[in-house]
Parts: sequence; C-alpha cells; structure tokens
Amino acid sequence: MEHESASIPQTSDAIRVHHTDAVKVPFREKLALGVGGFSNLFAYIGINTLARTVYVMILGLNAAWIGVALTIPRIWDAFSDPIMGKISDNFHSRWGRRRPFIVGGAITMGLIFGLIWMVPQAWNETTQIIYFILMQLLFYTCYTVFAVPFKALTYEMTPDYNERNQVMAYVAFFHKLAEFLYEWLIPLAAVISSAYFVSKIPEGQQVEMTGIIIVTWLVGIIIMAGIGVIPGIFVKERFQKKTEKQEKVKLLTTSKEAFSSRAFQILVSIIILNVLAGILASNIDHFVMIYYMANGDIALGSIWKGLLSSGYAVVGFAFIPIITGIADKFGKKAALYFVYALTVFGGFMKWFIFTPGHHIYYAGSVAIDPIILIDPLLCGPMWVAVKILLESMMADICDEDELKFGKRREGVFGAVFTWLEKTALSLAALGVGFSIWLAGFNAELGGNQDPKTFLIMRLFLSGAPAITALFAIIALKYYPITAEHASETRRQLEERRGKVTL
Repeated sequence: MEHESASIPQTSDAIRVHHTDAVKVPFREKLALGVGGFSNLFAYIGINTLARTVYVMILGLNAAWIGVALTIPRIWDAFSDPIMGKISDNFHSRWGRRRPFIVGGAITMGLIFGLIWMVPQAWNETTQIIYFILMQLLFYTCYTVFAVPFKALTYEMTPDYNERNQVMAYVAFFHKLAEFLYEWLIPLAAVISSAYFVSKIPEGQQVEMTGIIIVTWLVGIIIMAGIGVIPGIFVKERFQKKTEKQEKVKLLTTSKEAFSSRAFQILVSIIILNVLAGILASNIDHFVMIYYMANGDIALGSIWKGLLSSGYAVVGFAFIPIITGIADKFGKKAALYFVYALTVFGGFMKWFIFTPGHHIYYAGSVAIDPIILIDPLLCGPMWVAVKILLESMMADICDEDELKFGKRREGVFGAVFTWLEKTALSLAALGVGFSIWLAGFNAELGGNQDPKTFLIMRLFLSGAPAITALFAIIALKYYPITAEHASETRRQLEERRGKVTL
C-alpha cells in the first residue's frame, strides 16, 4: 500500500505489539453487539432457507423461476448497500451515525418478513412469483437499513488488532446460535400444523403453509425486530464526535479508493469464493438429503438438514476459541490457511458422506447415522473463521483507509464489501435454481429422479467447497496486513487525531 506507513516491515502476523495500549470493549457491549448477529443471520439467510421448501416443494412452483425470484431482490439489496453506507457515514444525530438506522431497520424488516409467506394459495404461479419478488424488495431494503450500519458499528468497536478478534467472536457466537436454530423452522412449522391445525385450516389451504405462516411471524417479530434493536439501544458509538466535522463521504470516490487497496481486493475475492461455495452447497445438500438420501421424504430430509445445520453450529461454538487462539498466537492468515485446508478435504469427503443408507430405523423411529456429522467437522470451522477473522481484517483495512485518506467511512467500506458479497449470493442463488432445473429435477417424481439428476447435484455439492477453498488459499498468500503493520498504522492515527475512547 502506498501511504506514509508503507515502509512498515511485513513480518509475521503472529507478532504481538506492545507500544500501543490494548483497548478492551466492555462485556455488556460485546454481548449487545453479539445478539445483533443473531438477528442478522436470520435476516440474511432466512428467505433462502425457506423459499425452495415453501415455493417449490409445498406450493409446487418452478425451481428455475424461484431461482430468478430470489436473484432479482438480492441484486437490488446489493446495490442499495453502498447507498446506505454513504447515508450512515454522513448522518449525524444525538443518537449517532449508526444506531437510529439499526433500530428502525430491525423493526420494519421483522414485520415484512412475516408478510412474505402469506402469499394466497389460490393465485396462479405467475402472480405468486410476482408477489414473492415484490415482498423481498421491501424486505431487503429494510434489511439494508439495519445491516449496513450494524456492520459498520462492529468495525468501530476497538482500535486494538487482537481485541477485534474477540469482538467478532461474540458476533460469531450468536451467528452460530442462529445457525443452530434456523434450519429447524420447517420441522417446527410441520409440527405446529399437524398438531393444531389439521382439521381447522380453511378449505384449499395446505396444512404445511399454516405452520409456515405462524413460525415466520414469530421469527419476524421476536428475532428480527425484538432482538435486532438491541445493538442500536445498548452499544456506544466510538467515532460519533470525531466525525462531526468530517468532510462528506462520496460513494463513487470511496468505492474507487477502496479498490485501490490490495488488502481489500484480496479480502473481497475470498468472501466471494466463500459465498459461492456456501450457497451452492447449503441449498443443494437439502435436495440431496430429501430426494437422494431420504427417497423423497420432505419431513425426514428436513429433519436431517436441521441436524446437519445444528452440527455446523455446535462445531462453530467449539471452534470460536480455537480459531481466535490460533489467530492470536500464529496470526490471522495462519488460522485461515488451516480452516481452508480442512474445507478442501471436507469437499472431497462430501461425495462419500451424502449417500443413501445413513440412517437407522428402530421401534418405528429414525435416527441419523453419525457419519453425516463428519461434514460439519471438516467444513464448519471455515464459517467461524470467516465471521471472526475476515470481519476483523476488514476493521484493520478501515484503519489503513483512514491513515491514507483521513476519513472514517466504515459504512461505505463495509457496504461495498457486502455489495460484492451479495452479488455473489444472488449469482449463487440463480445458479442453484438453474442447476437443479438443468439436472432435470422434478418434484412430482419424489425419490425416483433420473440418476443423472443426482450425479449433477452431488458434483456441485462436493466440488464447490473444495475448489473455492483452494482459490482462497492462493489469494491469502498475497494479503499484506500483519500485526506489526496494523500496530504502526494505529500509532500514526493516534498521533494524528488522538486515541479512541470507549
């Protein structure tokens, strides 16, 4: 990077630097920030998680068209992020630059989430798809209002290189807690429907949809709106006063300057690879489990999907201290090398793990064979590292940006980052829909799909994570910011504008 600290020695990322004071974030604020990650995960992945089960499997709509319907709003979501980042960076109020938007965005996105799934079943396919697209456009607008300032707030919490890992670990913990729960939404909806509404639903309405509507309204009101407002109420902003006289942040200028950073370019490429692999694998594995492993049994396949996601969450909980420990001792890059190597092997193993026969019947019940839980052990650590280390590295890049250009603009920086991430998410969602369609999937056939259909699904499931992880390892080699480099950047910033007070 060409700025005044460019001569900083590029030594090992594991070096601990002592010439700047450690800035510890109070536990209560880490906790309040962390629970925002719980709401954020449900909002980020909730529609993708439910859409194909509800609109394809239950309502019977075309999978390719649902892929298109999922892609269009995500593209809007991606382009609206940088606009929201600029608004948040330039906004000033007695409550701060970020907090008012977090509160307002959480409440509105929670209310709209419940409406998405109230599509009238008497409508034809075209009308249902249009309704789905329009409601998503509203939802993702509100989600942007919440998520962009929330992400910027996480970057601003501390100037300390290692404490940033700890802050992101709290967000990762609640992210994993949400991951533990969200795949159980479909089984929970099925239980509610069959237990309470089999004989009470209106004529022509499917039992499953009654449970879906109840569960999604609970998620919207309690998780997205109720819990989502907590960071906006209880977390203090660090740069509220220091940025009051800051020159207005310009979107195009900031975007151009962001991409002038080699560290930013590399981090963006890595997150895009992660998203492409993750969305392809996490959506296709559901189809593989239902139609290939469970012979078309949606309830059983969804239970397995819930157990698998819970396995990912448990592995995530276990690896939070492991990942932060490796990063503190050996460096952020070393920790990422470790988890991506595991992911390459895990992608290879998916071919053998996701095969029929991994369940045991006894006394009329079904238990899952433990072999399927090997998958989260190999591929789960990557998602913990992404949530902790890549976000921590983005905070380091924001310091580099301030040193070079003299502005705090986490909002636009984070928004440009998520814009590319969500663009990849949109392409991945489109790819899932069309790959399933091109594979020849037909919901009416249940588990009697053509063998070529299963072959294509399994190739995507196994190949996507392995190949993208290999490319991520290559990209990491060129990432330039080390612990010593970041410490010197902080020293120069504090000489220029003073220390950040918590």
